[in-house]
Amino acid sequence: MFRVLLPVAGVLALSSCASAPLAFQPLDGTISGTCHVDMVRGAVGLSASQPTLERIRVDSDSLKLLETDGPLDAAESGGDTVMVQIGEQNRIGDIRCAQSV
Repeated sequence: MFRVLLPVAGVLALSSCASAPLAFQPLDGTISGTCHVDMVRGAVGLSASQPTLERIRVDSDSLKLLETDGPLDAAESGGDTVMVQIGEQNRIGDIRCAQSV
């Protein structure tokens, strides 16, 4: 009996460790379209993976995301685009807002 329950208990234990899928929904339910970077400053230094970049776009209330490897000439807020500077080793170097062209 114990040999039958042991694998079942193991499967249940491992399934509880599975991570939940990422939800790319804004916390307040809507994206305003006016970029602000105060809520995403903590992402500077993180790896610029696609889920991280999408989370930055959503949390900054931006409609668009622009990746660049050069310096950013943009503001802390305003516009509908969040600009992410990606530096060496695929790390996020800076985050700014800009009006889309």
